[in-house]
Amino acid sequence: MSSPIPKRWQEILAIRSSFTGTNEAFCKHHQVSISSFYKYKSMQQAQSSEAPPQFVRVEQQTQRTQINVTEQSYVSFNIRTGQLALPTTLCPNVVVTIIKGLSA
Repeated sequence: MSSPIPKRWQEILAIRSSFTGTNEAFCKHHQVSISSFYKYKSMQQAQSSEAPPQFVRVEQQTQRTQINVTEQSYVSFNIRTGQLALPTTLCPNVVVTIIKGLSA
C-alpha cells in the first residue's frame, strides 16, 4: 500500500484544475517542485483509481492446423493473357466481380 499524501499536497492537487496554465507554471506559481507535483499526482491517481492496471499480461498461444486439399472442380475462362480457372465453390458474385475487373 502506498504512503498517504501530505495534506498540503492534497490541497495543491485539489486546486490544480482551476489553474489555466501548464503544470510547470502551476508549480512555479505555488513554489513547489514539478517532480514532487508529478509524484503526488501519481500517488493520488493510484489511491483513487479502482481500475485494473494499465498493463495486462498477454499470453500468445499458437495452434497448428493441417488442411487436406481434395480435388476440386473449376470453371475456366479464356482471357486476353491466358486462362483463368476459378473453383466452383466460389460465390457467384465474386466470380462476376473478377470478370468485370478483368474486362475493364
